[in-house]
Amino acid sequence: MTEIAQLFESALRQNRASLLRKAAMNTLAKMPPATTLRELLDSDAGEALRELTLRDLADALAQAGYRPARGNGSAVARPRAAEVDDPNSRSAQWGESKEERIFREILAALEDEALTIGQLSKRLDVDIEELRGYLAWMKKAGKVLSSGRARATRYQPAK
Repeated sequence: MTEIAQLFESALRQNRASLLRKAAMNTLAKMPPATTLRELLDSDAGEALRELTLRDLADALAQAGYRPARGNGSAVARPRAAEVDDPNSRSAQWGESKEERIFREILAALEDEALTIGQLSKRLDVDIEELRGYLAWMKKAGKVLSSGRARATRYQPAK
């Protein structure tokens, strides 16, 4: 009798794992192109996604229209035919992440004059704390220079 119960329990576990795997693969196949791995893992499907093998992950990404890049093995988004004609579609923006966009906006805003972090925040509509992180990284990387102290600190692009 216990053997039958164990067989049923094993079958139920396998069925549940199979359903979770399918749900995770469907989630990956339907995700927007700008979705990050962190967002996926923090979502309701995160637990199921963690259970996928690399083969399952590759299959799900292939279903979503991604193809492997030549050389380094990373996935590259391939726009669907209907999206290629629309320059405002998300596929036209696939190559640039949010961080890249903000990085470029910061440099563009600093082209004309040196600005404080508050002025940059208002121009770019970015939270000061988030902007502080970008500027610290950009300063460390040598992309921007700062002058002044405390609230009078002004940022300008490095020459």
